[in-house]
Amino acid sequence: MNLNSFSLIGFFTFLLILGTYILAPTKGQTRIWIWVVLKCFFFGTLFSSWHTDNIVLKWILIEASTLFGSLLISSSGTEKTFQVGWKFLLINSYGLGIAFLGIVILLFASDPLDNLSFQSLYKGMENKSGLLVETGIMLVIYGYSAKLGLVPNHFWVGDTYAESPSQTSALIAAFVPVSVALALRPMVELERRTNTIFWNSANGLLFIGVLTIIYSLWVLYRREDIRRIAAKIALFHTGVFSVFIWLGVSESVFYFLLATTILVKYKVFISMGILRMDSKERYISKILESGKLSKNTMIAYLLALVFAFIFPFSPVFFLDLELVREAVFLKKYALFLVPISASIFFFLLARKVLPLVRLKSREYSADVDRILRTRLGFFYVGLFLSLILGFFGLHSMLNGGL
Repeated sequence: MNLNSFSLIGFFTFLLILGTYILAPTKGQTRIWIWVVLKCFFFGTLFSSWHTDNIVLKWILIEASTLFGSLLISSSGTEKTFQVGWKFLLINSYGLGIAFLGIVILLFASDPLDNLSFQSLYKGMENKSGLLVETGIMLVIYGYSAKLGLVPNHFWVGDTYAESPSQTSALIAAFVPVSVALALRPMVELERRTNTIFWNSANGLLFIGVLTIIYSLWVLYRREDIRRIAAKIALFHTGVFSVFIWLGVSESVFYFLLATTILVKYKVFISMGILRMDSKERYISKILESGKLSKNTMIAYLLALVFAFIFPFSPVFFLDLELVREAVFLKKYALFLVPISASIFFFLLARKVLPLVRLKSREYSADVDRILRTRLGFFYVGLFLSLILGFFGLHSMLNGGL
């Protein structure tokens, strides 16, 4: 897989999210076309950042998405969403400000550059080392990790995904991590070229990624809010995401990872929104008390969760196989703990959501019937796209690996 195929999947997924928002809006959503334009700006800045190798321009585009994202979060117009929007803006801008300071230090420390591309920076940093270089790289990696949502700067993740509309949560969760990863990966590579000691920023990224995985497992055990559960799924996958960035996988595996991340986040949040609207509750205990739930809703929600972790034809399954293969090849057997932790996470998740299967099936209420059936249609299109990506992963594995 390459940048073009990943971009095509990303663009098509954005159209699915946009179609869900336009044709099946949440009750009470007003001024839809204003928010549609803002969503296009949000995606457009991130999509543009995928296709530039300019270090500073990539940072500017990612920072611009922070402003658009904070406005989208507050689109519901409640006091709570305004507070969450400000938290998103402040924490992300704080992280990106630190990253920009690191970029300035690296440009100061390097030899004169022909341009501001990553390749030019690599040449400018040849035979460069020392405290100034290490500090610059550390600031960039730490700053971008805040935008990625890793511990200890993860506090915006739960509130953002739990309080904003499901389409907005899907948009942010799907496209922000992959955009940051494209900026973060070259910096991890630069760290490996200039600083080979154990205590470096690349290993620091691995450390906070593992902490994020552990934290998401711990918090999931105590949650029954389906919105917060979706946020913890996203947080767990972000932790795993950082492990792949640290590992330095090949370009084809990396773009397969990015495409998988987009589709997984889309399915999880869209299915969660369907469950939330159908049940009119956000707590599992309250949904169980109602005694009834649409079978279509339950099937879609369970499919999203299974595809996010263990389904054999899910692209996530082949990423786990690739991780195991890399662990054996590099003799880094501790990496086996990543798929093991995913199994534990899914076990905890199943304990929470499987009681919903026992609920009696009912039809959708008349006021949300068209909206939910439309959303289900978009959901299954995304699921079909995941299957195609999964079969591509199967074909690649049978021919030697991703």
